[in-house]
Amino acid sequence: MKNFVKYFCLIVFLLSAFLLMINTSNTQAALDYPFDGVIVSTDLLAVIHNAANYNTNSEIDELINGTKVKVVGKSGSLYKITYGEDKEGYVASSLVKSIAASTLTTNANGVEPYEDYCNMLVKEGFDKSYCPYLYYIHSNHPKWVFKADVNNYTLEEAAKKEEENVSLQTVNKTYWYYENNQPKINEKSAGRDYYFINSSVIASLLDPRNSLYDGIIFQFLNLEKNTDAINEDAIVAITGEKGNLRKFTNEFIKAASSLNINALHLIARSTQEGANKEGYAPTTGTYTKDTGTTNPDGKTLDGFYNFYNMGAYVEKDKGYTSSIQRGLAYAAGYIDGDSYGRPWDTAEKAVLGGGQWIGSLYVKRAQNTNYFQKYNVSNKTSTPFGHQYMTNGAAPLLESNSMFKAYTAGNLLDTDFEFLIPVYKDMPSDGYQATLKDSNSSLSSITVDDKVITGFDSSILEYNYNASTNANSVKVGAKTLVSTSTVKGTGNYNFVDNKVSVSLVVTAEDGTTTTYKVNITKVTPQENVKVTDIVSKMGVKINGDYMYGISPDTSATSLLNTVTKNKGKASIVDSSLKTKTSGSLATGDKITINGTNDSKTYTIAVRGDVNGDGAVKINDLILIQSHILGKNILKNEKVLAADINYDSNIKINDLILVQSNILGKNTL
Repeated sequence: MKNFVKYFCLIVFLLSAFLLMINTSNTQAALDYPFDGVIVSTDLLAVIHNAANYNTNSEIDELINGTKVKVVGKSGSLYKITYGEDKEGYVASSLVKSIAASTLTTNANGVEPYEDYCNMLVKEGFDKSYCPYLYYIHSNHPKWVFKADVNNYTLEEAAKKEEENVSLQTVNKTYWYYENNQPKINEKSAGRDYYFINSSVIASLLDPRNSLYDGIIFQFLNLEKNTDAINEDAIVAITGEKGNLRKFTNEFIKAASSLNINALHLIARSTQEGANKEGYAPTTGTYTKDTGTTNPDGKTLDGFYNFYNMGAYVEKDKGYTSSIQRGLAYAAGYIDGDSYGRPWDTAEKAVLGGGQWIGSLYVKRAQNTNYFQKYNVSNKTSTPFGHQYMTNGAAPLLESNSMFKAYTAGNLLDTDFEFLIPVYKDMPSDGYQATLKDSNSSLSSITVDDKVITGFDSSILEYNYNASTNANSVKVGAKTLVSTSTVKGTGNYNFVDNKVSVSLVVTAEDGTTTTYKVNITKVTPQENVKVTDIVSKMGVKINGDYMYGISPDTSATSLLNTVTKNKGKASIVDSSLKTKTSGSLATGDKITINGTNDSKTYTIAVRGDVNGDGAVKINDLILIQSHILGKNILKNEKVLAADINYDSNIKINDLILVQSNILGKNTL
């Protein structure tokens, strides 16, 4: 018996060691470099760094979910990758899935052979390229069922139709933008700009094969099936132990059961709308009491609830200055009547009524997956590419990943889930890849003889420019808006009859071109008179942006004539910015002097005219006296007007000089 035990233990030890070797070998194989990977990010974009760290200054690129990469090494928690034609960088290893480890074309234990399963999928309506992904998932989750929803659009057709329906958070790369690499803003939310993105990027998001991975596959979960797949652990995974919605889980479960809608979907949607935050106003029932805000007609908004932000948006012309205010007015039935069981004067009514809204308008209308609610392309829909719940391109990824984590936490992944997966017409052989080449073919500036063309606008393609030169040729330069584009046509050009036209052709990284034209006329240069030269001959004093040393009763005409005599041009405005060509100058007037190539504006200080009325009177004397006594400190040009003796101090001597002027004993 002892020998038997000894041999049995030896066999167990050897078997364990063998299994450990197998596991170690498999793990090691997964880490062998290089390997093909794919970006899988629930934030939609993965940030690429130029160095193996997370320093914000090292960010060089962004890759959309589904982008294929080559993993060539690892440094800490970052993979070193190559992508596109010749780009490389570092990305968080958690955002990259090994394609080889996520697909399977050889027979797996415990399930039918690959060929049999693939044939079944093709018969179901799937393109054969889905097989490696779905067979791998099937080998790990044999109870899961995949149904094909075959529509009548190509990916490119669908993406083009979605181009003005999908938005993306603030991004740095212009190849995400909607049109001609110019950001077209959709909305602002939580301090961030959301931009429309182009069809190439959308096609990558639309292609289901870019999302057939753990977690994000749940965007295809049939929300009308497995409605009872829920437990405490799953709920906590979405709401957290202390989340606001923990108080209302019974209401969600009850509503989902009566509506035949996935309960976790309702909880995840409410969480996505912000209702899981403790004290979230639409779930407290005390909004008017807490904020003092009522309905525009004065009716209270207390006692009403709105867990999904139905009808919640700003409508200033109707008096709704916040989205929460309008959402609670909708919940109260003040807007659009009593549909969906309104007024929602209990949490249970709000959860149920909002669930009815989601169910009747979406889940029960062939938009019964998170994917179809974002991209309404089901072959059963009556409103293709319209009636789409959300604009944020990341929403299906975020909500589906949240549900996956919940099912994982609740140990519910062995449920017989059904997934409705779109299949497009004439699909490419592999997951669609967004074009990663920049399409920006704009200039940021054009120079003529190293001088920037004033008022340059990248959207204006033709300019007329007068070049002040005695030379027979001119040098044209240009700077591209982004570093990936190039420009041809810069250099030296000879004048013909004092004219020359130059074409500048900008080519973007993706081959997009834009041509700018500059028509240059040679102009004999004038004498270069500078503002400083003009001012030095005017007999005035200058202190920064102030002109002083001007006697009372000096006329605007005489000052303008002085500028003209010194080969400059000038204009004067009073303190209310009205043009002044005659009459006495006053403290606070402004004179703008133009030289040949420069310009300067000065604020005038007339000696003794402290209050700026153009005369020296008792009021000015009182202001100087108040300043000396520290009661009313003078500032700016008034200080210069009060400093009569120019000693940079306002004292009794200045007061006496002004007094003597008022009494007619002297002039200033």
